[in-house]
Amino acid sequence: MDRELAEDLRLLALQALGMGILITDEKGRVVYWNPTFRDTFELELRQGQEVNKAFRDSLILQVLKTGETIVKPVRDRQGKEVVLEEKPLLADGEIKGALSLVISQMRGLEALQHKVNLLQEEIKHYQGRLAEKNLPDRFFQPFLSNNARMQKVIAMANRLAATDVNILITGETGTGKELLTSAIHYKSKRANQPFIKVNCAAIPANLLESELFGYEKGAFTNALAGGKPGKFELANGGTIFLDEIGDMPLEMQAKILRVLQEREFERIGGTKPVKVDVRVIAATNKDLKSMVAAQTFREDLYFRLNVVELQLLPLRERREDLPFLVKTILTKLCQRYELPYPEIDPKAFQLLLRYQWPGNVRELENVLERALNLCTGNKITMENLPDSLFQKTGTEPVNQEKGLLNTLVEGLERQLIMDALEEARGNKMEAAKKLGISRTGLYKKLERYGLE
Repeated sequence: MDRELAEDLRLLALQALGMGILITDEKGRVVYWNPTFRDTFELELRQGQEVNKAFRDSLILQVLKTGETIVKPVRDRQGKEVVLEEKPLLADGEIKGALSLVISQMRGLEALQHKVNLLQEEIKHYQGRLAEKNLPDRFFQPFLSNNARMQKVIAMANRLAATDVNILITGETGTGKELLTSAIHYKSKRANQPFIKVNCAAIPANLLESELFGYEKGAFTNALAGGKPGKFELANGGTIFLDEIGDMPLEMQAKILRVLQEREFERIGGTKPVKVDVRVIAATNKDLKSMVAAQTFREDLYFRLNVVELQLLPLRERREDLPFLVKTILTKLCQRYELPYPEIDPKAFQLLLRYQWPGNVRELENVLERALNLCTGNKITMENLPDSLFQKTGTEPVNQEKGLLNTLVEGLERQLIMDALEEARGNKMEAAKKLGISRTGLYKKLERYGLE
């Protein structure tokens, strides 16, 4: 199928979709709408029209400015309340336009599952679009995100992979700092060279120098007869990852600074400098700026490491990525344990969305691995989730814009009804049977959604 035909079919699908859609460019000018959107609000729309003049209820201009999704209730042409979701359209971490969706209020487990399916299809579509635009490839696949801030971070990491600049990656425990470093290395020109990882917090201070720089034979008691190369020497030509750099003792920081400045060091007990060509990527979950102010971290080393900082967001600040992460992690786990992909009970899924995730993605992986191996009947339920999730869900909604839960469960009952009516060719009795509700119940829903 050629690209032009595929695009025509996509436009036809958007026009036929029961969910109202309006799209603008990055300046807030209308570029597309489908009949459902136009008819829902009885609008007169035209190409290039300023969205705030065409549709006064829209907050797209605010979305374009902040990059944040907005969900709010509005009134349709009949005065009935519907939900309007407006979100940025991103490419290479930059806002290229905005999307406005009409979502009707609804509840019901069938609708929830249907919405999850739709979101999965949407994810596949946008992954394809990202690939077409030469955005982060398979190395950055675990970091695909719908969050504007996270998109910018990963797009920057993708660009930096082609350079040799020093990078400081910051973020809470479990946000994926080591995984991002690995992606940068394997996307770089050093991909076929060594990738050496050093956890600065896990090595005793009295052994750290020998681990990093090695030693000559006879340098100290119990030293290997032929000496031993250090991590920097082993990483020559490649990348060295200094994890938990904030835990490095001050005296060792001075030696690291020399390597960064002069690209050389001396082994313990050695007299000749060892030249190295190494890219340095460091990571920490500590506030190095505060440590510099407290004189517990060298300012000169901080600036040498922090040529570019990549700050990974905690999971609680990018909850919109949870559906994708859950699916990705479960798919990986199912392959590892040779298990079929499980169904997730809506109540259990709601709990996953509301939890604060102090351990971030690492904790999510742990919870899902536990649930997958404990569940029966190939269905993850509340009983399969650890007690900690019930204690730290918080009292706030998923976010101030109604959050992912409503994004997952709202707006599909109307679509399901329209699909059933189409399959039944307008026969309401048959449509009611397909939906598993009474004819009276169907009429009430038709009135509720303005489908009479």
